[in-house]
Amino acid sequence: MAHSVHGGGADNAMLSSATSAAGASPACPPQRDCPTCPPATSTSGASTKSGGQLPHTLKQRPQRVVDTQAGIVTDAAANAAAATAAEAEAAAAAGHGSDDGPYTLDEDDDEEAEAARSAAGGAATTGAAVAATATAVAGLQQQQPAGNWTRFVVDGQCPPISRELAAAVARRHTAAGNGAVIVTWANFALWDFVQTWVHHAKDVGLSNFLVGAMDAAIGKELVAAGVPCFAMFSQGSNHSGVGADHLQWGGEAFHKMGRQKITLAQLFLGLGLDLLLVDVDAVLLGDVMDYMNRYPQADVLVTSDQLASTIPAGDDGLEDPDKAQSPMNIGFMFFRHSDRTVKFVDSWLAAINADPKYWDQNAFNDLARMGWAEEGKGIKRHPDQARVFLGANGTLAVGVLPVASFSGGHTFYVQRLYEVQRVKPYAVHCTFQYGANAGKRNRLREARLFADPPSYYTDDTYVSVELRRVPSATWADHSAKNNSAMKRYHFRGLDMQLESVWPAVRVAAVANRSLIVPKLACYCDKYWTELDKCRVPGAGQTRIPFLCPMDHVLDPIFMNDAATPWSLRWREHSFLDNPRCPDWVRQSRVTFISSPTATKPVEKWVVQEGGLVVVLPANLTQGAIKDLLRPYSQYKIWHLKDPEQFFGGFDDKELEKTVEARINHLRPMMPPDPSPLPPPGAANSTAPANATAATGGAGGAAANATAAGANATATAAAATTTDKNAGMLTAVHE
Repeated sequence: MAHSVHGGGADNAMLSSATSAAGASPACPPQRDCPTCPPATSTSGASTKSGGQLPHTLKQRPQRVVDTQAGIVTDAAANAAAATAAEAEAAAAAGHGSDDGPYTLDEDDDEEAEAARSAAGGAATTGAAVAATATAVAGLQQQQPAGNWTRFVVDGQCPPISRELAAAVARRHTAAGNGAVIVTWANFALWDFVQTWVHHAKDVGLSNFLVGAMDAAIGKELVAAGVPCFAMFSQGSNHSGVGADHLQWGGEAFHKMGRQKITLAQLFLGLGLDLLLVDVDAVLLGDVMDYMNRYPQADVLVTSDQLASTIPAGDDGLEDPDKAQSPMNIGFMFFRHSDRTVKFVDSWLAAINADPKYWDQNAFNDLARMGWAEEGKGIKRHPDQARVFLGANGTLAVGVLPVASFSGGHTFYVQRLYEVQRVKPYAVHCTFQYGANAGKRNRLREARLFADPPSYYTDDTYVSVELRRVPSATWADHSAKNNSAMKRYHFRGLDMQLESVWPAVRVAAVANRSLIVPKLACYCDKYWTELDKCRVPGAGQTRIPFLCPMDHVLDPIFMNDAATPWSLRWREHSFLDNPRCPDWVRQSRVTFISSPTATKPVEKWVVQEGGLVVVLPANLTQGAIKDLLRPYSQYKIWHLKDPEQFFGGFDDKELEKTVEARINHLRPMMPPDPSPLPPPGAANSTAPANATAATGGAGGAAANATAAGANATATAAAATTTDKNAGMLTAVHE
């Protein structure tokens, strides 16, 4: 059964290559659902006008801002009572913050402190309120205990953002620099992503972070979990006005979320802080603040959708801005506080307020790269740091973070570019993947990065399989083929491997177990437009074959959507290798070997197989499986050594119908030649006419390139004949 790419969604498919000096924007964003780039939905009329834009300077910025389009509320005065109540406790504590400790207001100069008091006073309407706010600020100037954000919590809910709250978690990341805070945000639908994000931030020693609560439900969870947080929803409302689908590309919620992101940047820069703004699906793997300190010349440091490194192996510095011209990805942005940065962010918000369909990332790229190059002279570089370019008509110093260390979904999961470049990974953003949020979760799980609870490993039983045949062509042999032959080899290789998986799916259905998806080898990348020698154009460092991300082969959405009543439960290929998986689960395993000559189960103990082995008659029916394997039901893992000989058929024909429908729904289909045309809007790519794959961009596909969208709509299915794998180089494991 052929699948349209609409089904699972190219959650992070990306279109364009090198960005031109003019900064034209890509039609399709890499970190959102964009399989066919539907036109964006306009925001409501009330959302298209600024409900409270902040002026440029700190002195002019009120501490209470109710932004009707973004839904973010800040109120220093609202926290004054709580801060005053905690003043005695704060004064009793000994010592002040060090360079490595929290950022405190006593480290501000007199002018900035006065500006803060003036700004906070702007939120009050009476002299008493102003006096209360000033008292609270004075108390905080005397003492600001590390991590004392909880004193702002009222009724178990995240407080509004304020200067005092931000100061409670911020830290000085350089001796002479500003305080710095790391900010992410989410609604309750992404609570498990937040838990993962916080886990890794703490794991690498970061504590200066705040999580924005987009609804009351996640606000309660954050406070209960002791996670520093602030409310992004107004009093009297239980949510920010952005739905659970805000990561889906192109709709009203998506565009509203973009405005919230920029408003967050305004707010925290307005507090005089440096800001690292990180999407919740971007996991921190190292001390990112330490890396930001290496480039004090940069006002902004940002990740990129570049698919190849522009710097030598072993070099973990910034990308070369003259070569790294793919769109910058705003899922990970560092802003160093200055008047230049504040003015840039204000102009960024003004640009998307002027056009409700203007994607925030497009606007960022357009503005940041405005006037960044001169004809005949090339890129304008910072005089003290050649890898920082001068953008925004020379008013902003911008650095592109190295894609091998600050990776997207392709450079991290498919290319493992940090290995190729021999550098340390600092962060991975779930871009360039399929299957929406389910695909993001599964990618993180495959990399053993998702912070699942213990029940994920202990509360189910599983079926695992051994692949009997796998493709084994070398790259030299594979690349010698033409594009069409390479594509056919890739899909025949997937068919060959999945021949061992489908019987395990049937056994999982009969035994009510979850499938542990095996490691699968991919000989072509997956993309919603054309490939160049089985690689995404610009991703020339991709090593083929590579370990398939599951969403390249089996779309996670198709595992349990409404296509058929029976849903397939599954676990990722690295499930049993994850340190979070208890040893007793791994050790609770029985291996089944199918033998045509066996008439009853025969038990053996085989050390190489990890313990108990049971030789069974081949081709067991549904009823025989239940009867013969009942003594082994207590084992967590059933490992099928010969999956193609194990299952002999269903007795329950209704179950058979639904299971086979699910398998057909999941089965990858090879698209016909020639490959389908790109989605509408591809002509709006940021790639200049002379862009080539050498720049590492994702555009400029070569003629006759192949499309390897495994779930793309196909008008003709691959032929299923007895010799469909003829010519394949196979490794048969006996």
